[in-house]
Amino acid sequence: MATVPRGFFRNQYTLVHLKILLRAVLSGKITVRKMWNWMRCNLAYLLQRETSGAAPYMVSIELWNECNADCVFCRDAKGVIYDVNPGGVGTIEKGRMPMEMAKDIILQLKDYLLVAVLYTNGEPLMYKDLAEVIRFATDHRVPTIIASNGILLDEKRSQAILAAGLDLIKIQLSGFYQETYSVQIRKGNVEQLKQNIRDFIRLRNEGRYGTIVLIDYIYYNYNKHEFPLVKKFCEELGLMLSIRPGNPKHGLEDKEPPLSTEKLPLEISCDWLWKGMQVNYNGDVLQCCEAVVWSKPPVYEKFQTQKSRLIEVWNGPAATSTRNLMTTKGRGSMPMCAGCLRKGISFKW
Repeated sequence: MATVPRGFFRNQYTLVHLKILLRAVLSGKITVRKMWNWMRCNLAYLLQRETSGAAPYMVSIELWNECNADCVFCRDAKGVIYDVNPGGVGTIEKGRMPMEMAKDIILQLKDYLLVAVLYTNGEPLMYKDLAEVIRFATDHRVPTIIASNGILLDEKRSQAILAAGLDLIKIQLSGFYQETYSVQIRKGNVEQLKQNIRDFIRLRNEGRYGTIVLIDYIYYNYNKHEFPLVKKFCEELGLMLSIRPGNPKHGLEDKEPPLSTEKLPLEISCDWLWKGMQVNYNGDVLQCCEAVVWSKPPVYEKFQTQKSRLIEVWNGPAATSTRNLMTTKGRGSMPMCAGCLRKGISFKW
């Protein structure tokens, strides 16, 4: 029987970060200005200043929060997104970001971004303009990454995002056979998914695109016996493999261990406020990616295409007051942050 690899509960994606950085350097997407801003953001966090660098060095853009998989851990059987706000309204509205808004966000931050994460709480391949947004970022020397369930990763979409210059795609494959795979992922055929991955790798290699592929295995008691099969599948295709604990909710509470037994001191400040920015499909500029599943989150500003200035928002009154609150009173002072165990800054899962 497979055992849980040591340390995977705190996967920091170190090798992934190094590969993205190397690809960005070789493609000319890293500049002195970007690295100087990165240093300033990190120093501001260490010193707990109210202001950070000139701009975030990572932006997470929620192009669309609709999804075609209806996974048990994030949506109910009707596809309704779970609201993690215990005092919330219980409904997370769905919507699609206009392509021009996404481009404007990238354009405004292009001189500072080390990465643009083009998804948050939905399936990015459902966004029909995804390849065009990736191409826009590539043309402006901004690295891009997405995470996908892979169900829609057919040859046409694969070729489009590869040619557009996508730097990394993370694909969820949490079971090798359908019976196991469908315990959490209500929709999708795992055999078709595996074929989609094989075809993607073939197209990538034929075109010499160099896009990094990371397979994401969400680890549970019920699927741990198939982890060796997925590992072998990745080895045969030369793919990176990430493993992380599953979210034991909505029917699995009595069968799975809790997501984390680790306690994070509430006085520890979160990196996100000094290093990253989240922009929802509706233009809500938010302090972190967790806000997309929290109804009525605190908003820095409502972004308006060709009107808003993200540089001004980044060190504006709302952002600086939030940093000050985090610094002086810690995570426990903000309901959305009080129960969050995230460390560092990375794409959402």
